[in-house]
Amino acid sequence: MAKFATDEIGKPGKPPKSRRFPWRLWLYAVVITAAAGAGGYYAWHFRQDSIAKNEVATAATKKLDEQSGLLADQTKKATDYKATNDKLAKEKEVLDVAQKELAKNLNTTKDELTKLSAQRAETEKRMAAIEDIQKQFAKMIDTGALKVTSRRGSLVLSLPAEVLFPSGVADLSEDGKIKVLEVGITLKKFTDRRFLVIGHSDNQPLKNSTFKDNWELSTARALTVTRFLVQAGMDPRNLLPAGAGEHDPVAPNASVKDLARNRRIEIALMPALNELPPLPASLTESKPAEAKTDVKKP
Repeated sequence: MAKFATDEIGKPGKPPKSRRFPWRLWLYAVVITAAAGAGGYYAWHFRQDSIAKNEVATAATKKLDEQSGLLADQTKKATDYKATNDKLAKEKEVLDVAQKELAKNLNTTKDELTKLSAQRAETEKRMAAIEDIQKQFAKMIDTGALKVTSRRGSLVLSLPAEVLFPSGVADLSEDGKIKVLEVGITLKKFTDRRFLVIGHSDNQPLKNSTFKDNWELSTARALTVTRFLVQAGMDPRNLLPAGAGEHDPVAPNASVKDLARNRRIEIALMPALNELPPLPASLTESKPAEAKTDVKKP
């Protein structure tokens, strides 16, 4: 028998209505649960994706830092290489200049050695001529009629004026003529040499002389000796007469002996042109231009 519900007083009431299944609530709960699950899933998935992206970003940042470091290092190396290259380039320029200067100096040195060799050969030739002259005049040197010395770098044959000239005159004595001719006969063998014939005097003034002063007297005596050397066979182009007067003494004119030493005739061996240092190109004598002549063909 069916039981009926009772009311509050215990009285039988109306039977309860049958309840339907709460589909809506259940569906809502399912939707909420599904939404929550989906949200959780997506939240978890988003979190995992975010973590992955953060890891990628961190790795990328680390890689970028490493690349930046490598780039900075490479930049520094490139700068160092450029500085080193610039330094080497400058050093190369200096070396090139030094090499050119060295080559120039080497060529100059070769030229100088060639010139020195030529000068040495000429000097040896000159020394041989001097030794030959000394041998040729050995007899006159031994008798005291001639003195061979070196003065101002030149060979000088010195003849005392007393052997050649009477006092105060420019005419050779008979003995003087013989001695000058003897000297000329020997010197004419040296055809490639020039000689300077110099007259000298002491500082005593002339008395009752036809010459104005000692300078004029010494010049006249040098000219007389030069003419006799030409008579002996010497080439006049190789003889240069000159008078020094009292202005080139070899003694202080303080005694009779010193006065006699200063009264002398000197024949100086002049250096050859190739024995002298070269002159600047601007002073080199230019050759005269040859005259052009019109030649008519027959």
